[in-house]
Amino acid sequence: MGQEIKPFTAQTEFQKQHKKFPEISVFNPEVSGVDSLMNVVYRVVNDLPLHIDIYKPKQTKEKSPLLIMVHGGGWNAGDKSLEHPIARYMAGAGIVAVAVQYRKSPEALYPAAIQDVRCAIRYLRYKSEDYNIDTTRVVIMGESAGGQIAALIGATNVENDEFATDEYMGYSSRVNKVVDVDGVLCFIHPDSREGVDKPGKLSCATQWFGRPAHECPELWDSASPLYRVGRESADFLFINSSQPRFSAGQSQMIERLRFYGHEAKEIKTTETPHTFWLFNPWAKQVADWVVNEILDGSQIQRRK
Repeated sequence: MGQEIKPFTAQTEFQKQHKKFPEISVFNPEVSGVDSLMNVVYRVVNDLPLHIDIYKPKQTKEKSPLLIMVHGGGWNAGDKSLEHPIARYMAGAGIVAVAVQYRKSPEALYPAAIQDVRCAIRYLRYKSEDYNIDTTRVVIMGESAGGQIAALIGATNVENDEFATDEYMGYSSRVNKVVDVDGVLCFIHPDSREGVDKPGKLSCATQWFGRPAHECPELWDSASPLYRVGRESADFLFINSSQPRFSAGQSQMIERLRFYGHEAKEIKTTETPHTFWLFNPWAKQVADWVVNEILDGSQIQRRK
């Protein structure tokens, strides 16, 4: 669409948020006992290789739970390195944490990103012996746009739908739990500001869908996790900033999840920016909440 894409990194966000929140610093934990594998190719689409970065505990006898990590950036910016600090922290706690590269709107429109992340999950089950993964304990976590992607994957949670691809089809793309950190749940909603276009400046959501909401509301609704909840959905943990628009539709989604017998919990932080998961003093708390969810086996219904 020819529109300039602003970079989205921890440092650019720090510069943006530091004036309002002078106490913050970029989360960068020191962690020992962790191995890493960078830029592993899991898929090639139209000659474009897509990569994952894997952080895993060193020398564990038992297989470890898997955490798929999906970065934010408005579906058009950011990259998997945004997940590295929390991924290292997870590996130090005994979890295999994998940051996923997916195609963003300059490369491919919706639903390409969903297809990519689904494929990454199947790839990791295919390679589970190599990475010492417990395939019965698979959690997906995303923040902002990544939270929407993670939530949509966990809400649908089936194999053969519009997000299915041909690679590794003998392996499941299902997840046991979703951790959605400020991810969009309903694009067309009175409490959400997604899709607000200005002259000469399309919203991030419009760039991702390729068409504004009024032209194809059914397409925007198809990407709204709220409307995809069903019997096959995963359990959910919602972690929210104090910016209310990012939890639009959340109460309705929790109600729907519980109707179908799924666990749904929410943690709401106070006086936090949207990108709070990137910064001290909040990031470690977010990471600890996620570790507790993953390592508490009673909270995860095991699925292969």
